[in-house]
Amino acid sequence: MRCGCARRPSGINNRNLRSFEVALETTLGLVDAIPADRLLVTESGILTRADVVRMRDAGVNAFLVGEAFMRAPDPGAALQALFGAGPP
Repeated sequence: MRCGCARRPSGINNRNLRSFEVALETTLGLVDAIPADRLLVTESGILTRADVVRMRDAGVNAFLVGEAFMRAPDPGAALQALFGAGPP
């Protein structure tokens, strides 16, 4: 599938598909294995602004977020809380 990105994406799924447990450490443990010319996407487990900051600090370029928005009473406010300007 083509995304129209200048860089090819590489996604790291933080959800263990056998146990359904989620650990952001999955991305953190694999980030150095992703070639620098790739667009690094972390998938699953992003629940707070601190998670976003932690992943960005580790070199993550993009995020696949679902559960945090599905559980939020106001998904737009949840989006702003995760990715909006200001401190975490």
